[in-house]
Amino acid sequence: MVSDIVCEYMVKRKLDATQIIKAAVVFLGGFTATFLLSSFGAYSDFTGGMMGSMLLVVGIGLTIFFGRRFLMIEYEYAYFNGEITFDKISAKSKRKHLMDVELKSVEKMGRPGDEALNSLKVDTVRDYSASLDNEGTIFIYFKGSESSQNTLLFFTPNQKMLDAMKTSVSATVYREFFSKAKKK
Repeated sequence: MVSDIVCEYMVKRKLDATQIIKAAVVFLGGFTATFLLSSFGAYSDFTGGMMGSMLLVVGIGLTIFFGRRFLMIEYEYAYFNGEITFDKISAKSKRKHLMDVELKSVEKMGRPGDEALNSLKVDTVRDYSASLDNEGTIFIYFKGSESSQNTLLFFTPNQKMLDAMKTSVSATVYREFFSKAKKK
């Protein structure tokens, strides 16, 4: 009987400077537009000034609703029989499929601080990790199946997913990554 290996893991993205700047721009733009619209509504409303305060409340609500999508980002990794699927979840409500990686196509695995990372010829870099500073973050280097570009992908799997990945990577990758991890 053949058994399938299934493993899922979700990691919350830690805020970095880029995300904080994007969120600040969204909030600042939203609050500025809200203030301008509520001022215009209060100026043009001749029936008692209710329009300005209503536009202010609606504008603040919409700014917070859309701004939280830049602050609340999670990545879900799903491993199933030699393939990892990466999804991005924004504000715990919107899911976007990012990519699938066949582990047989992985040429190199390692930690972000490894020396081997500097010698790789990379066309595309993708970061689906909690943060590059996280001690559990690893990289995989592979040639994309649909784009045929050399891709470097950072992600933060748990130990269960790493154990499941051992059976699917090539012997060279297993020897270079997993054997070194046992020695340390």
